[in-house]
Amino acid sequence: MMKARPIILLPLVLSASLGWSRLATAQTPIQTGPSAPAPSPAPGAPLFGPVGGGSPVPAPPAPAPVAPTAAAPKAAPAAPATVDIDDIAKIPYEALLKIAQSDASQPKDAEIYTLRISSKIGVPVTQIELFLDRPAAPEKLSIDPNGYFLVPHNPTLVQENPDLVSNQPKGSLNLEVKLSLPKPELPKIVEGKVKYQDLFKPVQLLNESMRQVDPLFGMPGQQQFAIEFTTGAQGGLKLQRQFGSRTLQPDEKGCVWILFDKVLFDENPDVLVAPPQSPVSVRPVSAEQAAAIRAK
Repeated sequence: MMKARPIILLPLVLSASLGWSRLATAQTPIQTGPSAPAPSPAPGAPLFGPVGGGSPVPAPPAPAPVAPTAAAPKAAPAAPATVDIDDIAKIPYEALLKIAQSDASQPKDAEIYTLRISSKIGVPVTQIELFLDRPAAPEKLSIDPNGYFLVPHNPTLVQENPDLVSNQPKGSLNLEVKLSLPKPELPKIVEGKVKYQDLFKPVQLLNESMRQVDPLFGMPGQQQFAIEFTTGAQGGLKLQRQFGSRTLQPDEKGCVWILFDKVLFDENPDVLVAPPQSPVSVRPVSAEQAAAIRAK
């Protein structure tokens, strides 16, 4: 009898280069070794909670306050000529449907999908507008006060494949879905040692799941998962390679971060961990954060 692979539903904020951000919220880390103080959320929100529980995903930050300005005369609305059509957030219906159908909390053949939208630049939900740019006429999609909106699914829309268009700038909006990801089974550190491949095989499974909605996830120069060791200020890692070793020192928070490297994966060196029972976590990091980790 086959044993089912454990899975978890992970809320994620997704987008594409057309104007929606790819990845954000995640939960708390899975750990090996004894419990340790909660690690700093930098560089990314922790992905999975400690075995046996986890904290809920935090609510999105409150909109940034808007400085008061002088009231404009009612007879002088913003001129349409100031709207840059090439700079508005939009995404093809086909891509939107793929994101909606990746949501593990909704059936694949639903006639209506529910998604949640928010602004990365502090714009209140009440000021966000969404339209399906259909050939006959634009179809407005209503957004409730919490950011939820309904996406209709029918053969006519699939054939038309209209853009979902917003009144917000490109790159300023988030779409939230729940993905069914395999629960990472991180290896135990035995006598202060673990193989590089054993560390990153669970990360590869996560990458494959993420690429269902973001084909570039985990690629060089893109968002990806990182492994964090909470070693404390006096600890660290050593990659024991065939022709020498490399020592990785902890940052100011007492953490050491490593990213997937194909050369190291093929070589499969021992990773020496001090102290031996340092907790291990998997976290998502942005492209900029990944570059900073590699620079060390």
